Amino acid sequence: DRDALVKAVSARAAEMILPSYSSEQRRQLHQFFLSVELEACLPTELPIGLRDACSQAMADDEPARSSKLHEDVSSKLTRMGIAHVNELCVPGLGYYVNIAILPEAGTSGADADGAALARRAATAKYAGIVIEVDGPSRY
Repeated sequence: DRDALVKAVSARAAEMILPSYSSEQRRQLHQFFLSVELEACLPTELPIGLRDACSQAMADDEPARSSKLHEDVSSKLTRMGIAHVNELCVPGLGYYVNIAILPEAGTSGADADGAALARRAATAKYAGIVIEVDGPSRY
């Protein structure tokens, strides 16, 4: 029973002391509970401090290095005047997307200050438009 599994994992996770979890374990817990909430629409019973630590572990994980193909796509978007951010950590999810399209035209991609663009993207209502660039070593 899915509900029983979620409750059991939640209870076990809540029993353990936060420092006992490695960064990898926190990322795994985040992914598990996020999938439960998004796919099964089940609430989780994880203490707020642990939930925040797990989410932060995902956000702190460095994104993969951009591929040449990804850089080419970003470059083309910049030439087309499409404002975007590379390797954006989606607020609240902790996952990185290759390219996030921003609502307004302007400086973007590698041509601008990454931190400023990330702040802009995090507060922008960019309609969730993202591009994942697949290549021979990524899927």
